[in-house]
Amino acid sequence: MVRFSPLTGTAGLLFFILSAFLAFSVWYGCETQNPETVDFNTEVRPILNAQCLACHGGVRQAGGFSLLFPEEALEQTESGKSALVPGHPDASEMMTRILHHDPEMRMPLESDPLSDKEAEIIRRWIEQGAQWDVHWAYIAPQPVDLPAVRDKNWPKNGIDAFILNRLENEKLTPSKKADCGTLIRRVGLDLIGLPPSPDDVRSFCADPSDEAYEYHVNKLLESPHFGERWAAMWLDLARYADSKGYEKDPHRSIWRYRDWVIHAFNRDLPFDRFTIEQLAGDLLDEPDDEQLIATAFHRNTMTNTEGGTDDEEFRIAAVVDRVNTTWEVWQGTTMACVQCHSHPYDPFRHEDYFRFFAFLNNTEDADRDDEAPLFSEYTNEQLKQLETLSARIDSLHQIKETSVFQTISHSTHEDVSVAVDSLITRTEQQKRDIRPVTTPIIRELAESEQRTTRFFEGGNWLAQTFEVQPGVPASLNPFPADAPNNRLGVAQWLMNPNNPLTSRVIVNRFWDQVFGRGIVETIEDFGTQGSPPSHPELLDWLALRFMNEHEWSVKSLLKEIVMSATYRQSSSVTHNHLYRDPDNILLARAPRFRLSAEQVRDKTLFVSGLLSPKLFGPSVMPPQPEGIWRNPYSNMAWITSEGEDRYRRGIYTYLRRTAPYPSMLTFDGTSREVCVSRRVRTNTPLQALVLLNDPVYVEAAIALAGRMYEQGGKELDVQLKEGFFMALARDPNHDELTELRNFYSHILDEFNRSPGDAAVFMETEETPDLHLASLALTASVILNLDSFVMKE
Repeated sequence: MVRFSPLTGTAGLLFFILSAFLAFSVWYGCETQNPETVDFNTEVRPILNAQCLACHGGVRQAGGFSLLFPEEALEQTESGKSALVPGHPDASEMMTRILHHDPEMRMPLESDPLSDKEAEIIRRWIEQGAQWDVHWAYIAPQPVDLPAVRDKNWPKNGIDAFILNRLENEKLTPSKKADCGTLIRRVGLDLIGLPPSPDDVRSFCADPSDEAYEYHVNKLLESPHFGERWAAMWLDLARYADSKGYEKDPHRSIWRYRDWVIHAFNRDLPFDRFTIEQLAGDLLDEPDDEQLIATAFHRNTMTNTEGGTDDEEFRIAAVVDRVNTTWEVWQGTTMACVQCHSHPYDPFRHEDYFRFFAFLNNTEDADRDDEAPLFSEYTNEQLKQLETLSARIDSLHQIKETSVFQTISHSTHEDVSVAVDSLITRTEQQKRDIRPVTTPIIRELAESEQRTTRFFEGGNWLAQTFEVQPGVPASLNPFPADAPNNRLGVAQWLMNPNNPLTSRVIVNRFWDQVFGRGIVETIEDFGTQGSPPSHPELLDWLALRFMNEHEWSVKSLLKEIVMSATYRQSSSVTHNHLYRDPDNILLARAPRFRLSAEQVRDKTLFVSGLLSPKLFGPSVMPPQPEGIWRNPYSNMAWITSEGEDRYRRGIYTYLRRTAPYPSMLTFDGTSREVCVSRRVRTNTPLQALVLLNDPVYVEAAIALAGRMYEQGGKELDVQLKEGFFMALARDPNHDELTELRNFYSHILDEFNRSPGDAAVFMETEETPDLHLASLALTASVILNLDSFVMKE
C-alpha cells in the first residue's frame, strides 16, 4: 500500500484554506442557487396582508399598484415602472422600494421596514416566478385517508385518528376518560342544553359502557328539546328578535319562524333543505306553509318605522344585511367589506357584491309598517270558528237551491252577516282574541315588477351607476348551469358539492359549539385574515362526510363528534398540557368553558324543578327590572308572564333589540341587530350578582331547597348531598360538604337572630321555616358554583 505524507507547514495551511473555501462555495451555491421553494400562502401572503395590502389592495391602489389579484400586480404602475417582474427581483420596483435606504421612498411607508427575513422571502418569491396560490379555503375539500397512529386502542372513530396523530407528533398523550357523571352531564348540555336527571346519572354510572353511552346519546338526539338547544345557535345567525329594531323598535310577530327552526332541527331536516327553504322556500314548486314560514330567515332584518325616514334607503339597508348575513353564515366570508370597495385581503371584487345583491333585490317587502308580505294562519280556536261558519254557509247554500229561497233571501244574507260578525279581525279585545297569527315572509316580485340593480359607487346607494346582472364571484365555484337565476339558484349554488366553503363552514360551526373553539377559530372568517385550521385534514374529512356519508344530517354529524374518544376525555389540566398547549388547540383534554346565557338559565330552572317543558308558541316575559323598556317612541310594556310561562326555556324569552332581557345580556346574550357568529365569553361580577339576586334565580334556589328537603330526608348532610348531586351530577367531596354545612349553620344563626331577613328572602309576610330558608340560601350557593355554570 502506498502511503502519502500529510502536508505540513505552509502547504498544509494553504490546502486547509482552499478546502474550506471550496466547501463554503458549495454550501453558498446550494443556498443561493437552489433555495427551497417559497410557499405563497404560509410565507408570502402573511407579509402582504400585514404590510402591503392596506395601501395596495382592495381599498386603495396607491401608485396604481394592487397586490390583491395577480393580474393587477403585474400591470404597470402609474410611474410607468413594473412593480413585479417575475423571475427578476432586481428589475422589480417592489423589491427596490422594500430595500430603499430613504425612508420617504422605502415601503411600507410610515411603518417599520421589513425584516431581513421578510425581505428575503419576497425576493426569493419574485425570483421563483411570483406565483400566487389559491387560499386553502377556496379549494374544494379533497378526500383524505385516516392518519396512522401508534396507540391503536384509543380512537373510537375517524375524528380520533386525526386528533391523536397530531398529539403523537407533538409528543403529547390524551387525557383519561371523563368520569360517568361528568360525561353524561356534558353530553346532555351539548345535545339538548339541559343536564341529566339524578336517576339518569345513577343509571348510566351503574353501566358506563360504550353501548350504554350510545343508547343515551340516541335518546338525547330524539328528544324534543334537541331543537331548542340548536335553534338558540341558529337564531343568533338569523338575527331573530321579537321587535323591528332602530330607535322606535316596535313589536314584530315572527315567533313562528323560531318554532320552524326548532322543529327543523328536531326532525333532522337535511342541512341542504334547511338552507334552501330559508333562502328560497317561496320559489319551490307549490311551497307548503312551513316552507313559506322558513323564508322569514331574511325577514329578521330591521325595519325603520320612524317618521321622516326614507323607505327606499332602509329597504336597501335590509338587502345589504341579507347579503352580508348570507355570506357570513354559509361562506364564512366578511363580504360586508365589499359593499364599499374590493375586499382588502380576499379575492372578491367590488362589483361581486352588487351582482350578488341583485339576487336578493327583487322581493316584495319594503321598509313599511305593515311588514307585508305576511303569511296568515289561524289558531286552533279560530279554526273551530271557521268550521262552524263554513258549515253554516253550506247550509245556507242548500236553502238557496230550494224553491222558497226567494222568500227568505233577505234573512239568508242577514244570517251570513251575523255569522261573519261572530267571527270578526266587535270589541278591540275580541279582535285581538281572534286575530290570525301573521309572520313576515319573503316573496319574489312578479317578473314585470323586477327591479334593476345598479353598482353603488363607494357603496353609496345615492350614487348608483351602471346596471349589473345577478352573479357569483369568479374566485369560487361557478353558478350551476341548470340553476334558476334567482334566490333558489343561489341556495343551490351554496349547497353544491363543488362549493369549497359551505360544508367546511357549517361543520366548523357545530364543532365550535361542542368544543368551544372551531377547527378554524374565526368561524365567521375563513379568508386570508382568518385563523388557519388547527387540523386541516380533519376539517376536510368532516366536511366531506357531512355532505356524503351523513347526507347533510346534523344529528349524524353531532353523534359522530360526541361518540369520539376526543370528546369523552376529562377536562382536568396537567402541568404539561398547560405548558405545551395552554389554549387546548390540540385537544389533549376536553375543553372547559362557561355555558351560554340560555343554558345557564335553563339549567338552573331544570335543577330546581321549575322549568316548563312546553314547546313552541309566542315569546314570554319572565321577571325583569322595572323601567328597562322605557321608550318615548313606543307604548310597549313588559307584562310579566304568569304560570309556567314564567319558567319557559331562554329561547322563548321576548327579545327586544333596543332592550334585550338583561340577565341574559349579562351572560353575553346578544341584541341580534346583526348576524352574530361568535358570542364573546366574559367573566364579570355582574354575573354573580344576577345569580344571587335576579328573581328567577332566587325562586330557583327556593325551589331547589324544597326538592332537597323532600328528597333528602331529615339529615342535613343528606339534603346537601342531594342538592349538590342534582346540580353537578356528582357527590360533594369532604371539603365541599364541610363548606356547605358551615355556610348553612352560619345562615341559620343569622336568621334566628333576624327572622325578618328570612321572610324577605323567602318573599313571605310570615316568618318562614328557618331551616328551609337557610337551605334555600345554601342552594343559592350551589347554583353560584363555578362548576355549575361551566361545561366540564
